[in-house]
Amino acid sequence: MQTLIANSRRLYPFLLPYLGILILILAVKLSYSKEDIYFFINGLHFPAGDVLFPYMTELGSSVSAVVICLLLLFFSYRSSFLMASSLILSTAVNVSLKNLFNAPRPSVYFAGHTRPIYYVPNVELLSNNFSFPSGHTACAFTIAMVLTYITPNKKMGYIYLLFALLVAYSRMYMSQHFLEDVTGGSVVATVVTLLWLTWSGTWSSFKDPRWDGSLSRKKHAA
Repeated sequence: MQTLIANSRRLYPFLLPYLGILILILAVKLSYSKEDIYFFINGLHFPAGDVLFPYMTELGSSVSAVVICLLLLFFSYRSSFLMASSLILSTAVNVSLKNLFNAPRPSVYFAGHTRPIYYVPNVELLSNNFSFPSGHTACAFTIAMVLTYITPNKKMGYIYLLFALLVAYSRMYMSQHFLEDVTGGSVVATVVTLLWLTWSGTWSSFKDPRWDGSLSRKKHAA
């Protein structure tokens, strides 16, 4: 428990504003329906957003996850391991929940709906029942949390959270997910990653100095 509290404090720049956002989302959900929130966001499209958000959403893709894990090998093996293992765990939980809830994507949910819906041009629209929780959002929040954990300057957590939120918003902007989906994905990632970072931090073997090595240091040593 003490380790969990210590890690939570270490992640304050990420966790505190995130908790505030969750409270705000809860207030919105209590005031408006799923459909009201979807159509409000769907009405916020603009030309620059149609260009920006399809790229922004890729920050939560599996390709980005693999790339960042590989890049961290040049900083420390420990950081790369924490990132990779956190992503694997949060993805496993997220995929399990997708299969459990079997929730329809917006395109399926609103099939036959008479109200006009704007879809971002040249974006492949997903039409399945794996909407909840959002995988891209879970990936982005996992990456953001681990980066906050391993970065010496904890104030960077605010920046990492911002990027994760932009990924989450991009999923709604492109009509791939509902607000409930991205919120669920963020919660899954935050809880799973926090618990994993806490537990892995108790391993005596993880304190081995060799974990502090990296590919860059190995190259210089050679």
